[in-house]
Amino acid sequence: MKKIHIILLTILLTTSAFTIHKYYISLTKIVYKEKSKSLQITMRIFIDDLQETINDTYTENIELNPSNKSKKNDSLINIYIANHFSLKINNKLKPYTYLGKEYENDILYLYLESNTIEPINTLEIKNSILIEMYSNQKNIIKISINDLKKTFFLTKEKNVKKITL
Repeated sequence: MKKIHIILLTILLTTSAFTIHKYYISLTKIVYKEKSKSLQITMRIFIDDLQETINDTYTENIELNPSNKSKKNDSLINIYIANHFSLKINNKLKPYTYLGKEYENDILYLYLESNTIEPINTLEIKNSILIEMYSNQKNIIKISINDLKKTFFLTKEKNVKKITL
């Protein structure tokens, strides 16, 4: 039953490009690349939700759109993500680098990477993105590490998940 909900929400997120949304979800994919010993992270967030949240959080008036190449926007996105998304590997906070963003219709793709990953015994993910603005926000997390593939939700009530490999 839980998998059906996840599949439906994923389909809803990807097919919502031409509709006004009344739900609040994001999708974060975390993939371990053995060859480079890195975690590659892709986040999909509704542009208007992130823009409104950043403007409210930092008392700014930024506009997120493909034609706006402002370095200030990238800086504020990076700061916001760093304050609301974290990874712990083997109980140690693991830094990551904000690589950039891409726009697709009403979705913003954010790209992050964490390098030089030692063998992963435990992975703890915190994702409280947009939760302070939208109390019904659901952040879907999909991980793929070696043979382990898991999908789960993080919400206002539970925004941290620890996985043992």
